Amino acid sequence: MRTQEIRTTWSGREESNEVQGKVMVVDSDRETQGALVYALDSIGLEVAVCENAVEALLKSIFEEFDYIIGAFELPGMKGIELVSRLRERFPNAIIIGMSGVDKGKDFLCAGANDFLQKPFVPYRIAMMIDGGDILA
Repeated sequence: MRTQEIRTTWSGREESNEVQGKVMVVDSDRETQGALVYALDSIGLEVAVCENAVEALLKSIFEEFDYIIGAFELPGMKGIELVSRLRERFPNAIIIGMSGVDKGKDFLCAGANDFLQKPFVPYRIAMMIDGGDILA
């Protein structure tokens, strides 16, 4: 039997170590992948990592995701096109784009909820998801 630890966050919400959703991280940079996996796992999310757009599209056929975090520069296709395709598949998912240059407007037009410009602290995305600090 799995035990559940519950604690209260500074906002007064109860926080639990149970999985609270599933997130797909799409980035070819292993350092970024590792940092995001660590940050997102720490808030109770189940994390799946994809290194390219084709892998992400295939994974989206067989798995459901609540959150998607995708880079702009990806092998196989630009992150903007990937966001557009994943938005069709997951209309209610929270999608966050990320890039080394300001592609925020492009990501938002493609269907993303928010954008972060690299470099950023990985816990920023975890806080956005956990605290609901998403633009759309």
